[in-house]
Amino acid sequence: MGMRRIRRAVRQGRYEFTGHALDEMDDDELTEDDVCKVLLRGRLVEELTDDPRGIRFVISGTPELRDTQVEVVCRFLPSGLMRIITTYV
Repeated sequence: MGMRRIRRAVRQGRYEFTGHALDEMDDDELTEDDVCKVLLRGRLVEELTDDPRGIRFVISGTPELRDTQVEVVCRFLPSGLMRIITTYV
């Protein structure tokens, strides 16, 4: 259910980036397209359930035309919008 919901949010454009995620993407020279490719093609490696704000999903994958493994952490807001919290190489 988690990956299906994540992929649907990406395809529908129902996601947003935190400022922290954008800073991390800039530091690692990742684009929005790179992050979306990881979310669409990657695999769910962990569900972090210890946060009272909701489950955080950790997705791992390789962006197109790169050989670097990237992890993306996201969660769903009560509105159904997916928030991309951070990314890292």
